[in-house]
Parts: sequence; structure tokens; C-alpha cells
Amino acid sequence: MLDGFSSYEGGAKMWVVYHDHGTTIVHATSEAIALQRFMAKYPERTVRDIKRG
Repeated sequence: MLDGFSSYEGGAKMWVVYHDHGTTIVHATSEAIALQRFMAKYPERTVRDIKRG
């Protein structure tokens, strides 16, 4: 993936982040890490929900 959210960690899962501009897929080992990665890239966006994809 070239979206900036690729993960080479063993056991990484796909998370769908729902935010005020739509949805974004983030790969991470946990929901908390997915949220941290998303907010690091898009600090101005408001997250509404995160679900396992």
C-alpha cells in the first residue's frame, strides 16, 4: 500500500477509520495504534468510529 498506513508487523489487522472526510483504511496490531497512526497523518480530522475491516 502507498497510503502511508502500511504495516509490516506480524499480526497487523485492517481497521476502517470513519471520519469527517469519509473512511480510511489503516493497518495496525490494535485499534489504539490505528487511531494514533491516523491522527499523526491527519490531525485536523475528527474520528467518528473505528471498526475492524
